[in-house]
Amino acid sequence: MGEAKAAQVKAALEIGRRLGLLAPDARLRIRTPLDAANLVMLDLAHLDSEHMVILLLDARSQLVEKINSYRGTVNSSVMRVAEIFRPAIIRNCPGLILCHNHPSGDPSPSAEDLEVTRQLVQAGDILDIELVDHIIIGNQRFVSLKEQLKWE
Repeated sequence: MGEAKAAQVKAALEIGRRLGLLAPDARLRIRTPLDAANLVMLDLAHLDSEHMVILLLDARSQLVEKINSYRGTVNSSVMRVAEIFRPAIIRNCPGLILCHNHPSGDPSPSAEDLEVTRQLVQAGDILDIELVDHIIIGNQRFVSLKEQLKWE
């Protein structure tokens, strides 16, 4: 191995070491619906079909993982409740935020969005995994269903 390659390997190892030293507080904390919306807005705002993203949170509302979960059609995104909670169960996360887009650009919730959200809240209560929010992304706007439905 030459000097240049050895220097690259050494630099990569140092970067890995430093990343390993990051404090747990260095993870992104999601405190508000705006925090969650900002995290997914660029990914979802201008898509031509519905996409779903699940944000897994730890007990301190810090992001554990962002999962691009599902791609639907122009006007629907059907996914079983079990499939939404499965990543949180596997990663032992006590909370999640569900995010999806409306390709029309209008983030107003449909009757189906409202009903699915109610089902998710009930399922989360049974599983002891909090549905922290359900965010609908439109064209540079968003709606928080927790703020609209006011569940605890």
